[in-house]
Amino acid sequence: MHTKTVDNITSSGVQAFRKELQRLPMRSPVLAKAALLLVHAAGCLLMASPPLMLVASIGGALYLSTNIQGPLDWFLIEVQFALGLLCGYLSMQLFAVRPEQPKGVAASEQQAPELFNMLARGVAHFKRRPVKRILLTTKAELHIVATPILPLPLFHRYTLCVGAPMTFFLSRDQFRLALAGAVAASVENQSSLTGWLSQACRDWPLILDALERTDSLLSRLFTVPLRYLTATADALIRPLPSDRRVQQGQWVLKNSDERNAMDYLANQVVAAAFLERQYWPMILKAAERCPTPVVKAFSHLPLLLVKTLNREVAERWLMEAQTASDRRQSSVRDLLAELKLDHLRWSGLPTPNAFCVLFKSTSLLRQLDQLWQQDIEPEWRHRHARFQNDRARFEQLQRRAARGELRGESALRYIKLTPRFLEKSEALAGYRGAYATNRDDSKVCFAAGLALLRAGAGQDGSQALLRAAELEPSLARRAHALIDEYRQQWIHEDSFSGKSIVREICA
Repeated sequence: MHTKTVDNITSSGVQAFRKELQRLPMRSPVLAKAALLLVHAAGCLLMASPPLMLVASIGGALYLSTNIQGPLDWFLIEVQFALGLLCGYLSMQLFAVRPEQPKGVAASEQQAPELFNMLARGVAHFKRRPVKRILLTTKAELHIVATPILPLPLFHRYTLCVGAPMTFFLSRDQFRLALAGAVAASVENQSSLTGWLSQACRDWPLILDALERTDSLLSRLFTVPLRYLTATADALIRPLPSDRRVQQGQWVLKNSDERNAMDYLANQVVAAAFLERQYWPMILKAAERCPTPVVKAFSHLPLLLVKTLNREVAERWLMEAQTASDRRQSSVRDLLAELKLDHLRWSGLPTPNAFCVLFKSTSLLRQLDQLWQQDIEPEWRHRHARFQNDRARFEQLQRRAARGELRGESALRYIKLTPRFLEKSEALAGYRGAYATNRDDSKVCFAAGLALLRAGAGQDGSQALLRAAELEPSLARRAHALIDEYRQQWIHEDSFSGKSIVREICA
């Protein structure tokens, strides 16, 4: 009992400390930067301690060897020698740790000569360190990534990450504008204290991940303190302005005419929404039928993009991003708010797009297909196995439903799986059957009613929801809200008589 009380007090103390850390940047940004500087300095000292102690032990042993006056000095030399061996061993393990570099397909100068020329001109204009590596990646991104060469946030390798999907949404001029913004944002991070602090905060998770992947004495000694250091740095940097997308967007707005800047930002939002909400769900749905990823997601992207994306959907995504009605779009909303933008319009897909202009062949897309297939294979196999298990489970539930034996949790599971395996007319019959068999179960009545509403059976769905509210009064407000939400789309349908439902709600 005493141990539990101590654990509870310790846990509450840690949570209170974390809350204070998160409030510190809002109260005093200068103090937060000073705290971050101390955290990063402590981390650098921690990671550099093995070679520093190795040098100190060697120096101490050499000093003692020139002033030997008795047995004690020989003992101290032996201690220094043993400590030096330990620190040398840890130093060898330290220099063997390599933080992970960005994943992608490396583009050569022969494959993308104009892109290399654009990058060289941008680097020369902004007088930044050269970027010699260009990667074609699977994400909708265009920025320069700095990754630590050693497990210290001091020495970096710079890589230009060009998201292949993004190049199909941008024209050549928009791409050049975005590239200049990426170089400018990278220079600002290098030349400002806030930029270095934020970069170090991005470095520590990479270093920690590389350390955790190794099974060594160094990992056992340093993983726990580095984990706390990373969490502290993350809590301190989060409220500070360190988003490189904001820096890139601000440069684009200041150094281009408003129309080009708006078109670029709108294309950025539409590209991210298209991949997250339409393209990847469509591609991953093939995992239900095929056990291995054979889909060529990037080679087929240009054709599928033209066929599946339309202006109405793109405009809706832009509106949702600006109003943040979807939680997934909150980061986009924050970006647009930071840039003081509230009226983006989509200009459509460019012809020709940046990929056709910058890259001489589609071989890079085929290589990107292979890289993506290798990375997605574990998730793909998991999705396939889960779908097959769900289908087998659904077939069992369907046989029980035909005999009228579905009750409780089994009925809820059946209602959840039905839209994945049955057509609309058959699904409606399944929902009605589950409701008829479980009229005394408020949870099943509510789930069946909601499913009927979504399938367009307004009257039956409303009756099931009202039955759930009758059995469980706490569900009444939610049930009435759902009925009211869906009522507008039924009012002109012949199959739904809204008057009786309105009377029940008003009553």
